[in-house]
Amino acid sequence: MVSTLPTLDPKVLTWLELGEQIELQLAPLGRPAIEALGLGPGERVLDVGCGVGRTPAALAEAVGLTGGVVGLELLPAAVEAARRHRGQPPNISFECGDAQSFPLQPHSLDAVFSRFGMMFFDEPRAAFANLCQALRPGGRLSFVCWRALEENELDALPLAAAAPHLPQELLRRAAQSAPFSLSDPEQIKRLLSEVGLLGVRVDAHDTMVSSGDLESMVEVCSRVGALGAILREHPDLRARAVAALRAALAQRDTPSGPCLRAATWVVSARVSSVWEHHRQLGAIAE
Repeated sequence: MVSTLPTLDPKVLTWLELGEQIELQLAPLGRPAIEALGLGPGERVLDVGCGVGRTPAALAEAVGLTGGVVGLELLPAAVEAARRHRGQPPNISFECGDAQSFPLQPHSLDAVFSRFGMMFFDEPRAAFANLCQALRPGGRLSFVCWRALEENELDALPLAAAAPHLPQELLRRAAQSAPFSLSDPEQIKRLLSEVGLLGVRVDAHDTMVSSGDLESMVEVCSRVGALGAILREHPDLRARAVAALRAALAQRDTPSGPCLRAATWVVSARVSSVWEHHRQLGAIAE
């Protein structure tokens, strides 16, 4: 399967090779954002940054066979992998594109969801505006994103363990990298309010997560997240960094494997209903 993908993107290969371990870690973090949508049968949902298609399945179950889920992903290899997965429910489809510019039909969606896909926009206001216009009156948006690096033991502990073997410049850049671009809750509220979304909530959510046993946790933490991003770009640093990571995680090991604290924002908002829209127009006219 991997060898027939259109490109051998290291990130996509990691998702494919470590899919179960990564999902074990991330599923508890995405669940509150799915619950915040309050999905019902027959609704149509867009999943932004769906990767190789793990999250659309949970959304598809919530909307039933009378509803539909569209997974939107920027990486072509990830889209191809998601489309080829035989276990996908029939009410899921996948598109390759950028949420900032993808031609979403106006008022065609009941809900927009994302699990760690909203932090990578080059122009977040344009992206949220495009998503907002695709929502029907009363439609909802919900997503989960990372809080600051220093709040996230899941990323901070692996970096701290490997730090003696990494250039200081790489460590400084990690805290300012794209995964943490929405760590400021006031920025999130401002962005969503500016594109016309109402009832914006940004709630802190802390969860202890694991990818399984010690070796599974070492593999995931060294190939995804802040440390994983560094080691993908600088494989020459991998051996010593991974040895240090393993020693640090071994000190946190339990019978079910090491657990680390993940700190996220669960963000929810909605567009105005038809009634609210007409009320606003009436207030302006008065």
